[in-house]
Amino acid sequence: MKLLHVVLGSLFVGSCFTVHSQVFSQNIVGYINLELYAGNNWVGNPLASSDDTLATIFQAGVPEGTSFTEWNPATQLYLPSSVYDTTTGWSINYSWGYGQGGLVNAPVNFINTFVGTVWPGFDPTAGFFVPPLVMGSGAQLLTCMVPIEATFYDVTGRDPQNGDSVTTLDGPSQTSTTTVFENGLWSDGTPLLTVSQAAIFNTGYNFDSNAIPAPEPAVLELAGLGLLALSIRRKFRPAA
Repeated sequence: MKLLHVVLGSLFVGSCFTVHSQVFSQNIVGYINLELYAGNNWVGNPLASSDDTLATIFQAGVPEGTSFTEWNPATQLYLPSSVYDTTTGWSINYSWGYGQGGLVNAPVNFINTFVGTVWPGFDPTAGFFVPPLVMGSGAQLLTCMVPIEATFYDVTGRDPQNGDSVTTLDGPSQTSTTTVFENGLWSDGTPLLTVSQAAIFNTGYNFDSNAIPAPEPAVLELAGLGLLALSIRRKFRPAA
């Protein structure tokens, strides 16, 4: 059983708290120590950095020969791989934003520290998370927009429909699991992604279990930076 400790720092700008109002501007900042395993890892980065490129997102210590690629839902293929060289950096300096999954292939285990700001649409005072709706159909490599344990709804912005599926990868064993939603039930367990975990969400009615290979992330810790420490725990959204 994995234990995940999530702590964020909230930096308040122009705070104004009175008896009659509690209006404030905030930036929630923090970092994630994410262990990447030898082999394939499907991961996401729910923190925005200065320019959201690989050169900024990945810190010192990336092993020589590590590769990164993104999934193109339009072609249903991976984009060309970017390969890391310890002297010259990434061969393609991809951008990697909120909600976007990536495939990292590593020659050995290593830990990368992701540093940045939580999606500005996330309001921890609201009591529940309202994700944006993911449009389109077919296979998409997705992660949650914010650093929480995420359900299908948290990632896609809607409840599952018949034929929807989620494929995850276990990093240490390099084995994948696909669960399909039919008539109110998941065929192989309800999908729940850990912080920074990405998965293939196939949101159509023509599911093909042989079409998608697989990979996942693992042990991680999120610690806060800033003036106020917050423990963020996902709360159930209210019933419609």
